[in-house]
Amino acid sequence: MQRFIAVVSGDSMWPTYADGERLVCSEDVSNMAANSVIVFQHPLRSMVRAIKRIKELDETTVFVEGDNPDPLASEDSHNFGRIPLSNVIGVVLHVETEQ
Repeated sequence: MQRFIAVVSGDSMWPTYADGERLVCSEDVSNMAANSVIVFQHPLRSMVRAIKRIKELDETTVFVEGDNPDPLASEDSHNFGRIPLSNVIGVVLHVETEQ
């Protein structure tokens, strides 16, 4: 299973994840489900990878939202719609801990 690090940028996933936290992610997305936190290619900005929580999942698309209760704190599926499964890069496993 390939793993990679994603760094949180901004407050859209607060209070679950804070700005600057490093998240260990898996490229194996076969077990993702509603409520999983994923890393995906932003559908409107090709140079941006985003971190959001899956709210709905079907065979071809996902609806994602940030955890921040402030509706202006997150750009998510409310703004850009459902994203194709092909945009999903990985699933967040946990916050990286200092060794």
